[in-house]
Amino acid sequence: MSAPAPEQKFQRRKEERPAEIMAAGLKIFAEKGFAAARLEEVAEAAGVSKATIYLYFESKTELFTAIVKDIATPRFDDIEQLIDGYDGPSGDLLAFAIGKLRDIVMGTELPALVKIILSESANFPEIRTFYRDHIILRGFGNLARVIERGIERGEFRDCNVDAAVQEIIFPILMNTLARNTFGDLPQLDPDGFFTAHAEFVARGLATDREA
Repeated sequence: MSAPAPEQKFQRRKEERPAEIMAAGLKIFAEKGFAAARLEEVAEAAGVSKATIYLYFESKTELFTAIVKDIATPRFDDIEQLIDGYDGPSGDLLAFAIGKLRDIVMGTELPALVKIILSESANFPEIRTFYRDHIILRGFGNLARVIERGIERGEFRDCNVDAAVQEIIFPILMNTLARNTFGDLPQLDPDGFFTAHAEFVARGLATDREA
């Protein structure tokens, strides 16, 4: 098999560059935070010039938000596709959604970026606004749809849906922030936490509270 022509190699390299820049940006942001991170450092880590970064991202903020989107969007898409086409029990659907949240906090660098958002958002409200509108509200909306579906089908008890969503999300957020702040303490074991949390949620929403 003949080697790709130089033009093909160049085109493939050009198409891969945004992903390479985002991977480098993720590393720099996670290490230094948003304010301290410099695009020169991202460029060096990606093996490109700073000018090349500006071909794909207009600013440091745009690069940061693109990284967050790249991590979270596929998981949200999976949840929404399942909600749209699933005909099984709502409890299974909710377990799937919580499992996707576990994948995000355990299998990606998003928790480190969330810590940056929470600690630096006062000085950079644009990243706080982006995260609220594109991540928090989308995640809240997905869970609300699942709970409302369960209530309508008689599988979940009638409850304050917005409050129930917060009861699901905020313990996950606090466990994640605690592990990022204090390290891998045995008391903060994520596997044990997610198992217990999913059980508490299922029992709290059950129509038969003794189920």
